[in-house]
Amino acid sequence: MTTVTVSFKGAQEKILEEMIDLGIVRTKTEAIRVAMLNFALTSGLMSKEKILGAIHKQAKSIRVNEADLQGMIERAKEEQGSPRLHNV
Repeated sequence: MTTVTVSFKGAQEKILEEMIDLGIVRTKTEAIRVAMLNFALTSGLMSKEKILGAIHKQAKSIRVNEADLQGMIERAKEEQGSPRLHNV
């Protein structure tokens, strides 16, 4: 496991807060994880299968199915078009 301390100001901080306020995620840590997964998927860095495989391998007691992961990603994408996020 890697632990990182990151400070966010301005737009990044507002995005993290909006993700929580809109119920996309519960914590800033979760928001960063979702953003990283979304980046890996949308950039072609990793396939859905590879991402799910890595998640399942690392957290065997936590079941994340493709539908749940896709739902998180879709909610994040939908919020990209939210007027609230454009006011950052």
